[in-house]
Amino acid sequence: MFFAPTILNLLRQNCEVYVLCLSSGGFYNESKTRKKELRQSCITLGIPSGNLIIIEHSYLPDNPHKKWSRIRVSEIVFKYIRHLSANVVISFDQCGVSGHLNHIAVSNALEYLNSKGSLPQECEIFLLETVSILQKYLSFLLVPLFFFCINSSFASTFQDVKTTWKSMRDHKSQFVWFRKLYIVFSRYVYINTLKKL
Repeated sequence: MFFAPTILNLLRQNCEVYVLCLSSGGFYNESKTRKKELRQSCITLGIPSGNLIIIEHSYLPDNPHKKWSRIRVSEIVFKYIRHLSANVVISFDQCGVSGHLNHIAVSNALEYLNSKGSLPQECEIFLLETVSILQKYLSFLLVPLFFFCINSSFASTFQDVKTTWKSMRDHKSQFVWFRKLYIVFSRYVYINTLKKL
């Protein structure tokens, strides 16, 4: 939902894209459904089914009110960076786009790995920039400018937006009324700005 412009642009450049999801989405006891829907959503975006990795650990509950351990998250992320020989990792920044504690925990883990010098030398980390509420819901009006102005941004084409909308519809359990509004107005459907860590 947040990274579609980046994913679609990278796939167009023939990059191998993997998704590492650190929770199966069990907050509403829907983990089986949500895993299946996420897999279909990734396929719709063009990510092969085998490139989705979903982690299920009791110490990483899908809960917007519970903090994840920076150490545990960093161990998992590091394991997959090495296993996949990843040369680029893209994740949330310290504000987690929506302020979600689980998103912020991933950013904290990456910053921890980076500060310790634990990341492979060839691996670069980019974080999705969290913007103000006004920018978040009005930036879609400025999409044409992003094609010309900002080097570290990915903008969606009209076809990309349609693909993003379809991928979100595939994630039916998440496609509640406010997310329907979100995919029409949110900057993150149209534009991703990344900051290098």
